[in-house]
Amino acid sequence: MKKWIVIHICGMILLCLHSNSFSETGSGMPVKYISSCELDLNNDNKPDIVLLVETTKGRELIVLMRANDGYTTFVLSRGKPNMHLSCHFGKSIKETSAGKGKREGKVYKTPGTYIQLAQPEGASAAYFWNGKGFKEVWTSD
Repeated sequence: MKKWIVIHICGMILLCLHSNSFSETGSGMPVKYISSCELDLNNDNKPDIVLLVETTKGRELIVLMRANDGYTTFVLSRGKPNMHLSCHFGKSIKETSAGKGKREGKVYKTPGTYIQLAQPEGASAAYFWNGKGFKEVWTSD
Protein backbone atom coordinates (compact mmCIF):
# COMPACT_ATOMS: atom_id res chain seq x y z
CA MET A 1 0.00 0.00 0.00
CA LYS A 2 2.82 2.43 0.89
CA LYS A 3 4.57 1.63 -2.40
CA TRP A 4 1.40 2.38 -4.36
CA ILE A 5 0.94 5.73 -2.57
CA VAL A 6 4.57 6.74 -3.24
CA ILE A 7 4.24 5.84 -6.96
CA HIS A 8 0.94 7.73 -7.18
CA ILE A 9 2.39 10.85 -5.50
CA CYS A 10 5.49 10.77 -7.76
CA GLY A 11 3.26 10.50 -10.80
CA MET A 12 1.20 13.48 -9.66
CA ILE A 13 4.35 15.56 -9.10
CA LEU A 14 5.71 14.67 -12.55
CA LEU A 15 2.38 15.51 -14.14
CA CYS A 16 2.31 18.91 -12.43
CA LEU A 17 5.91 19.69 -13.46
CA HIS A 18 5.35 18.79 -17.12
CA SER A 19 4.84 22.01 -19.12
CA ASN A 20 2.21 20.48 -21.40
CA SER A 21 0.01 19.43 -18.50
CA PHE A 22 -1.41 22.94 -18.23
CA SER A 23 -3.89 24.13 -20.81
CA GLU A 24 -5.22 27.53 -21.69
CA THR A 25 -8.80 27.10 -22.79
CA GLY A 26 -9.95 30.67 -23.22
CA SER A 27 -13.48 31.73 -22.39
CA GLY A 28 -15.19 29.75 -25.15
CA MET A 29 -15.59 32.86 -27.29
CA PRO A 30 -14.82 32.65 -31.02
CA VAL A 31 -11.32 33.45 -32.22
CA LYS A 32 -11.13 36.93 -33.74
CA TYR A 33 -10.29 36.49 -37.39
CA ILE A 34 -8.15 39.32 -38.71
CA SER A 35 -7.00 38.39 -42.23
CA SER A 36 -5.85 35.59 -44.50
CA CYS A 37 -4.60 34.72 -47.95
CA GLU A 38 -4.10 31.67 -50.12
CA LEU A 39 -0.66 31.45 -51.73
CA ASP A 40 1.74 28.72 -52.88
CA LEU A 41 4.50 29.31 -50.32
CA ASN A 42 6.74 26.32 -51.07
CA ASN A 43 6.45 26.31 -54.87
CA ASP A 44 4.77 22.86 -55.09
CA ASN A 45 1.82 24.12 -57.20
CA LYS A 46 -0.57 23.61 -54.25
CA PRO A 47 -2.10 26.70 -52.61
CA ASP A 48 -1.32 27.06 -48.91
CA ILE A 49 -3.46 28.99 -46.42
CA VAL A 50 -2.18 31.84 -44.24
CA LEU A 51 -4.25 33.05 -41.26
CA LEU A 52 -3.73 35.93 -38.85
CA VAL A 53 -6.02 35.49 -35.85
CA GLU A 54 -6.40 36.99 -32.38
CA THR A 55 -6.27 34.27 -29.70
CA THR A 56 -5.88 34.17 -25.93
CA LYS A 57 -2.10 34.32 -26.58
CA GLY A 58 -2.35 37.44 -28.77
CA ARG A 59 -2.12 37.62 -32.55
CA GLU A 60 -0.90 34.43 -34.16
CA LEU A 61 0.30 33.97 -37.72
CA ILE A 62 -0.58 30.42 -38.77
CA VAL A 63 0.27 28.69 -42.05
CA LEU A 64 -1.59 25.60 -43.21
CA MET A 65 0.83 24.04 -45.71
CA ARG A 66 -1.07 21.77 -48.09
CA ALA A 67 0.17 18.17 -48.15
CA ASN A 68 -1.07 15.09 -50.02
CA ASP A 69 -3.06 13.88 -47.00
CA GLY A 70 -4.20 17.19 -45.51
CA TYR A 71 -2.26 20.11 -44.02
CA THR A 72 0.87 20.65 -41.98
CA THR A 73 0.52 23.52 -39.52
CA PHE A 74 3.19 26.12 -38.73
CA VAL A 75 2.79 28.90 -36.14
CA LEU A 76 5.18 31.56 -37.44
CA SER A 77 4.50 34.39 -35.03
CA ARG A 78 2.80 34.74 -31.68
CA GLY A 79 2.15 37.77 -29.51
CA LYS A 80 3.26 40.60 -31.83
CA PRO A 81 0.53 43.20 -31.26
CA ASN A 82 -1.01 45.40 -33.94
CA MET A 83 0.72 43.61 -36.81
CA HIS A 84 -1.11 43.37 -40.12
CA LEU A 85 -0.76 40.60 -42.71
CA SER A 86 0.08 41.02 -46.37
CA CYS A 87 0.98 38.32 -48.88
CA HIS A 88 3.45 39.00 -51.68
CA PHE A 89 4.92 37.66 -54.89
CA GLY A 90 8.65 38.24 -55.14
CA LYS A 91 11.94 36.44 -55.64
CA SER A 92 13.89 38.17 -52.85
CA ILE A 93 13.61 39.93 -49.49
CA LYS A 94 16.10 42.50 -48.19
CA GLU A 95 16.84 42.45 -44.49
CA THR A 96 16.86 45.80 -42.66
CA SER A 97 20.19 47.38 -41.87
CA ALA A 98 18.69 49.15 -38.84
CA GLY A 99 19.47 47.99 -35.34
CA LYS A 100 22.70 47.64 -33.38
CA GLY A 101 25.81 48.60 -35.30
CA LYS A 102 26.12 49.57 -38.94
CA ARG A 103 25.84 46.59 -41.25
CA GLU A 104 24.43 45.88 -44.67
CA GLY A 105 21.14 43.97 -44.70
CA LYS A 106 21.34 40.53 -46.29
CA VAL A 107 19.23 39.67 -49.36
CA TYR A 108 17.33 36.36 -49.16
CA LYS A 109 16.00 34.45 -52.15
CA THR A 110 12.40 33.21 -51.86
CA PRO A 111 10.54 30.52 -53.82
CA GLY A 112 8.52 33.33 -55.45
CA THR A 113 6.17 34.20 -52.59
CA TYR A 114 6.43 35.42 -49.01
CA ILE A 115 4.30 36.70 -46.12
CA GLN A 116 4.78 39.97 -44.29
CA LEU A 117 3.62 41.20 -40.89
CA ALA A 118 3.88 44.96 -40.43
CA GLN A 119 2.90 47.63 -37.95
CA PRO A 120 1.64 50.85 -39.54
CA GLU A 121 4.70 53.11 -39.88
CA GLY A 122 6.68 50.67 -37.74
CA ALA A 123 8.48 47.36 -37.68
CA SER A 124 7.90 44.63 -40.25
CA ALA A 125 9.01 41.04 -40.66
CA ALA A 126 8.79 38.78 -43.69
CA TYR A 127 8.48 34.98 -43.67
CA PHE A 128 9.41 32.65 -46.51
CA TRP A 129 9.85 28.92 -47.06
CA ASN A 130 13.54 27.98 -47.31
CA GLY A 131 13.04 24.31 -48.18
CA LYS A 132 13.22 23.09 -44.57
CA GLY A 133 10.94 25.50 -42.75
CA PHE A 134 10.01 29.15 -42.55
CA LYS A 135 12.65 31.84 -42.16
CA GLU A 136 11.86 35.15 -40.43
CA VAL A 137 13.57 38.26 -41.83
CA TRP A 138 13.12 41.70 -40.27
CA THR A 139 12.57 44.14 -43.13
CA SER A 140 12.18 47.35 -41.10
CA ASP A 141 12.77 48.33 -37.52
